[in-house]
Amino acid sequence: MSAPDGSYRSAPAEADAFPDVTIGIIAALAIEGAAMRTLMAGPRTVRMVDDPNEYRMGHLDSAEPGRPHRVVLVTLAEDNTRNAAATCTDMLRSFPHVRCVIMVGVAGGVPSPREPQQHVRLGDVVIALDGIVDYGHVREGPHGAEQRRPVGGISMDLKRIAHRLEEDQILGRPLDWAGLLTPPDDYPMAVFARPDESKDQLHRGRRAVPHPDRRDSGHPDGRPKVHFGAIGSADVLLKNGALRDQLAVRHRVLAFEMETAGVAAGVANRGVNWFVVRGIVDYCDEYKNNEWHQYGSLVAAGGVRGLLAQCPPFPVWRLERDGARSLLPDLEMTRLREYLDQAGDIDGAAAWHAAVGGLVPLPDERTSLTGMAVRLAGRNAGPDRVPPLVAFVEHVAARAPARLAGQMRAWTDRVARQILQIGELDPAYRRTVEEAVARERNGSRPPIRPCLLIQIERDGIESGGCQVRYWIQRRQRHWDPEPSDPRRTTFRDLERVLQEAIRHAESTWHDLDEPVEIELLLPVDLLNTAVEWWHTELGSPAPVPICLDYRVVVRSLDRMREPGRHRVWNRRWRSLWQNPPQPRVHRGRADPASEELGLWTARLREDPDLTTVVLGSSPDDRAGGQELQSALLAGIPVILWDHRPGTLGAEPAGHLDEITAEPPGELTDRVHALRHDAGLLAPDARDRHPGRHLAVLWDDPDRNVYHTGAQP
Repeated sequence: MSAPDGSYRSAPAEADAFPDVTIGIIAALAIEGAAMRTLMAGPRTVRMVDDPNEYRMGHLDSAEPGRPHRVVLVTLAEDNTRNAAATCTDMLRSFPHVRCVIMVGVAGGVPSPREPQQHVRLGDVVIALDGIVDYGHVREGPHGAEQRRPVGGISMDLKRIAHRLEEDQILGRPLDWAGLLTPPDDYPMAVFARPDESKDQLHRGRRAVPHPDRRDSGHPDGRPKVHFGAIGSADVLLKNGALRDQLAVRHRVLAFEMETAGVAAGVANRGVNWFVVRGIVDYCDEYKNNEWHQYGSLVAAGGVRGLLAQCPPFPVWRLERDGARSLLPDLEMTRLREYLDQAGDIDGAAAWHAAVGGLVPLPDERTSLTGMAVRLAGRNAGPDRVPPLVAFVEHVAARAPARLAGQMRAWTDRVARQILQIGELDPAYRRTVEEAVARERNGSRPPIRPCLLIQIERDGIESGGCQVRYWIQRRQRHWDPEPSDPRRTTFRDLERVLQEAIRHAESTWHDLDEPVEIELLLPVDLLNTAVEWWHTELGSPAPVPICLDYRVVVRSLDRMREPGRHRVWNRRWRSLWQNPPQPRVHRGRADPASEELGLWTARLREDPDLTTVVLGSSPDDRAGGQELQSALLAGIPVILWDHRPGTLGAEPAGHLDEITAEPPGELTDRVHALRHDAGLLAPDARDRHPGRHLAVLWDDPDRNVYHTGAQP
């Protein structure tokens, strides 16, 4: 409800009116709160019933344009750890969806003139990348004072961003202070002006000492340098240079302040994280004064602004697009997000369909696991009493590594028992999920292996020229290959270009211990090229055929680009993987002169469950080329032939019969084994081996690198 003074008052029952306020900011002093307020967009005053604090609510930019962080700012009544803890508790009670509390304001710095790169100056910013040290709670032992217990709970999200800022600064890309210190609204800024450099006096005892040269310490003219490390926090107003240096060495801190230990205590029991950014305004010695307080407050606020500008917005669990409210508290949803973020290689679409079927439409195949969980969070259980979200998490767990699976199952048990009050999941339900996933893994559809898909097509502009493009599938998960830029070359240089593509792919697979594949995407007139025997390691004394190291297949570029052929292609591919999977083979013509192509093609199209064709001759022969064209147009996904010209002989025909009699999941492995055997022979024997001449088109329509109807 609106108050007469234009602020906003909210009763306790209306606290959920601000579910998108995910970041709380605390300032200790009025000047610090004023500085932070100037850099927020659209701040307004908010007062909550039964809460003595006055809040400023506004927005700060995030890493996602159009989705700023909604933040709430409060200034302490007194600057000490106890009041910080109490105020933090009040804030989290009034704004229960806050996921991180940031302490912002001024601090005393630790100068290090003898170590220029470590030297902290007035007007600098310290970001507590290494957290805080509560040096007011120590244990005096034989080796001196030791911190009684580490202060945990630092925000890992903001810590990752701070690491990135530190890397950028090392590489010469510091924060854009001119932009960060420019307010989004019209505020008078003269009060925050940077003092003259003559006001930055450094002393050793009573003797003035010079600062190191800015070129040595990395301090830009007229702008802050950002330091990353630990900050000391205690109820101690430190004004002793010698004690400052002793504490700094003992606890390895860059600055000292008085409130963040209280903030960390205030958030500890609520599962909320904290972070701290400080502007340096004195050196914690007897020369301490207020000359730099205004500017130090502003640059600390600018540091918070820069930090959050690179941080994605925190999830707002209760604002799903379909309007459904989450059945779970934010803390449990945040824990679930942490687990799902570790399961990025899992096929979320498969888990979704297995868990909820058509009950809830899948938003998009590219939706993250967390996005899928959000869509299911507000759905009630069906007749089986298992909520869709819980079912989804169980199906993800069944596909996850053992340790992560155990964490997810502990989560579903706790949520089902304590929050949804349906008791722990029936062990029989969990066994059913595990059995279904086992059938999926062992059954019908081929796994998505890491692969390199290379497209080659003739370049009509230049005789002997061609264009090459490739895609890299990095992991064994859903199909999401990463494309390269097209490149013009010549057929003479193709092996060298292929070698470069393989080396690029291998650099992305360096940590894999599973088989990888190479797929050549070719127009029909190049399909009979023996690409599997092209070489890598071209600069070595003995170049290596790629089929010795990789499973190599060819695919039809023309069909992939022609969406009008995709329906029948998909239909036959699904037939190939029926349970039990069994290829249905259509053999090429033994005597093309006596068997008309039209009749052979008619029989091919008559049976929609035919999945595999063995050509009667090489595609370079007229009859074999016609059969290849007919098979591609009919949607046949698996086509085998012998590269050698002429009608298929008895020996290679026998080998092809053996290969096609195997389950389809083993076909490419059998072909790879034959080629590998041939590659180990001397040249004369290799040319007689069937593996040297065996070609296979293995064309999975689910692995399409072009959107339907798109052109390269």
